Amino acid sequence: MTKEEAISKAKELNGKDLAIFIDYLLRENNQEIINDKDVLMAIAERLNNFGYQYHMIGKKFKEIGLNMNDELSKREHEKTFEYLEANPELIDTLEIVANWWISVIKEPYYANYDNKQISLDMAVYFQLDSREQKVRKDNNKAITPEKEEKFKKTLIYEVANTIRKNGFCELKADNYAFDILARALEEAKLRVAFPKKANMQITMNQIKLVSSRGTWDIVYESSDNENKSSRKK
Repeated sequence: MTKEEAISKAKELNGKDLAIFIDYLLRENNQEIINDKDVLMAIAERLNNFGYQYHMIGKKFKEIGLNMNDELSKREHEKTFEYLEANPELIDTLEIVANWWISVIKEPYYANYDNKQISLDMAVYFQLDSREQKVRKDNNKAITPEKEEKFKKTLIYEVANTIRKNGFCELKADNYAFDILARALEEAKLRVAFPKKANMQITMNQIKLVSSRGTWDIVYESSDNENKSSRKK
């Protein structure tokens, strides 16, 4: 078996069949193949994060001077950036998403998002009490230009990565399903408060927000999506 054949086969297998194939490659007479970085990457991308085979492939990465998790992370980044390059309209959508969440950090209290235009002044704000005024003041003090840029950059990548894998992404600030926003805050070293019910859905060409009625309202559609809709009519 050649390295190219091993890569092709690894990409086709999963579960028990993949485990059997890994055991075959781990035999002494296949060491030249299994010690190839591209072969290891093809296998690692198909593995679940546990079990004997996962341990052995991680060990093989170490033998050639690499860390499996680091290499998988690099590959994920490459795929996502390639995805963005192939879908430039998504970049425009995600810029709006990132700017909107920055506005939410800077003005964290509002009544609803029933306005159909997604802009920085779209919220209907309550008269803030003293505690809310302090939260807003603390948020604005915390978000320096450098942290804002890091937050936006991380958020754009994380949302793009999720859309690449799932076709859509949800950002929720009112419960513990908060992972993407949390990672962006962590990367930016930001400690800020979010408003309740700031929930967003994003696809390639569309952004939706939860209204005061609990419905998902379309607040942004890219011009490309609008053109497709008009052509269908």
